[in-house]
Amino acid sequence: MSLSQLWKSIQDRTDYEKCERPRAARFSLESMTELMDRLGNPHLVAKTIHVAGSKGKGSVCHFLEKGLRASGLRTGLYTSPHLTSWKERIQVNGSSASDAALADAFEQVLAASVGDETFFDLLTASAFLVFNSQACDVWVVETGLGGRFDSTNVLKPMTAVVTSIEGEHLDVLGPTLKEVALEKAGIFKVGSQNWSAVPNLPTEEEYVVWENEEACPRKLGHPQEHMQENYGLARAVLEALPLAGVAAAKALDELTPQQLQIPGRWQKEETTAGQTVILDIAHSEKSLTAVLQAFREQFKDSSRGVLLALRDDKDVVQLAKSLGPAPEGERWWVTLAGDHPRSAEPAKIAPLFGAQILSAPSFPEGPDVLLVTGSTYLVGYLLSQLS
Repeated sequence: MSLSQLWKSIQDRTDYEKCERPRAARFSLESMTELMDRLGNPHLVAKTIHVAGSKGKGSVCHFLEKGLRASGLRTGLYTSPHLTSWKERIQVNGSSASDAALADAFEQVLAASVGDETFFDLLTASAFLVFNSQACDVWVVETGLGGRFDSTNVLKPMTAVVTSIEGEHLDVLGPTLKEVALEKAGIFKVGSQNWSAVPNLPTEEEYVVWENEEACPRKLGHPQEHMQENYGLARAVLEALPLAGVAAAKALDELTPQQLQIPGRWQKEETTAGQTVILDIAHSEKSLTAVLQAFREQFKDSSRGVLLALRDDKDVVQLAKSLGPAPEGERWWVTLAGDHPRSAEPAKIAPLFGAQILSAPSFPEGPDVLLVTGSTYLVGYLLSQLS
């Protein structure tokens, strides 16, 4: 089978990323554990860093990987969801894994499958096989949803990190922040170096609380303060690693701003018509507030526009109230979140934000600078249009 055919076979399994039932989730690791048993459990002997959190976990994973790779280690990076290509999810030493390595892993995983594994089970197992076959020194692995029952939680990491706790996915992980915290902290293990940027997690495992006031010698100068916090947390974790930690932290500090750029985080592009576009995957109340503040400060003298898409599990009334009315002269549009089936209907949310409706994602004409935000899927869709 070709790689595209193998990928189609993976996609045919239950995919909770796009499932239309609000509470669709699986609260068991049995299928994933048994699948990895049949594959020889390569993840149990690997040196891994496991990262969970409501926000910031993707950025922390990228910073960790960049520091480790800059120090001379061969890295594996597993993140989700992707922006423009599913191959972004499985990276070896800073680039998407080769087609040959992916196809080989997919074939092994599908052959070992008994049919009840989910899309994310199969993809996660494939990533682990790729990292093992490609002799990666360290694997940096981001959870998909939650942590305790996430497919990635079969790992026995040398380090586990919880970045933040917010009211995201309350319909699945909640109904309160305490339940969300319990799920995220479920990645902590006995014998791991456990880190959290959040105090008082409901876990019996010991962990280090990192505070964003702690000294970090590198100042990113990033327009959003939380990116500095994500960097500081990643650096502290690297410095304490039982594996070339100090070298990796120092190597991270020596990278240029361009080398530290993460796709979809304040990514600056230009359309063929010459319009400046800022693409940012912010989608929680806190992150959207931060990206809007940075956008307005950096482009205060420009003609501005905002293109927003949201998932249908958001409390859009509360979100609109928190973000407040747009400043005079700033135009807003709402549209679909790419092709995601859980996209909020533009007609329902447009009045809340004083926005016009775009029936399909595109770059509205008018403003000199446009912020595209609210949905990873919207950002990915429009990035693919630019490229």
